[in-house]
Amino acid sequence: MTPDKRKRIIETLITALLTCAAIAFGMTSCKAWRTITTTSTYVQKHDSTQTSATITTKTVEEYTGVKK
Repeated sequence: MTPDKRKRIIETLITALLTCAAIAFGMTSCKAWRTITTTSTYVQKHDSTQTSATITTKTVEEYTGVKK
């Protein structure tokens, strides 16, 4: 076996092992997002007028799960 052929085989094996490691690492974790929207409305009536104020907040939470 020539040194060039041996080198190519080793490079192919290293590439295959790194690819398998990357796939295995990618399968051990996951991400999830949760969006929470809260609305609060205040209405004030005085005589013939009415005033209202609405406050809306939006919170996005991100979770990362890891397989142990």
